[in-house]
Amino acid sequence: MAGGGAEIPWPCAGARCDDDRHERHPRIPRLARGRRPRHRGPDRGPRHLAPPPETAADTAAVRRIHLAAFGRAGEADLVDALRRDPSAWLPGLSYVADAPDGTPAAHALLTRCHIDEVPAVALAPCAVLPAYQQRGAGEAVIRALLEAARAAGERTAIVLGHPPYYPRFGFAPAAPRFGILPPQPWPDEAFMALSLDGSTPPRGTVRYARAFGID
Repeated sequence: MAGGGAEIPWPCAGARCDDDRHERHPRIPRLARGRRPRHRGPDRGPRHLAPPPETAADTAAVRRIHLAAFGRAGEADLVDALRRDPSAWLPGLSYVADAPDGTPAAHALLTRCHIDEVPAVALAPCAVLPAYQQRGAGEAVIRALLEAARAAGERTAIVLGHPPYYPRFGFAPAAPRFGILPPQPWPDEAFMALSLDGSTPPRGTVRYARAFGID
């Protein structure tokens, strides 16, 4: 499955982030001048940015990032659907990284999910413009997003993604390590969890937001 080009099922995160070899998901106007300035590092690429949370001015740019990264509308439509769902969308937990020239280059999103009845957050989808893939943009925006989730008091994050990529953030196989089960029979190595506060995550089955279309 993983590492050999096979598909990871939806809602896989980061299929077009820093490692362009990531598997694809199986389904699925230029910003106005005067948008808020972002803190930027030296002109060496998105790796050096301090990504901020998304604002209303970023909505169109976020959609462009996903359309360009995946070459289809599924992931962009998913982000839009999650943004419209107040039970899923978590203000302050959608992050955008700019390139040094101000171009929005990367996006990562955490939305509400549950482990049985205990609230958690799901990382998906994530995307980077093709010109900035494999340059650290995805890693920078995901690290900033996870730190924001910690600061917001979130306890557990879930991701379905490329097994060699997400352990760098502290994710580990959810079922064998924590007793957290996927809603469908997904590979253990691809379905991962992270304790954001150092506590033991709750055991149970993950329930995603309705927009993911997982019964």
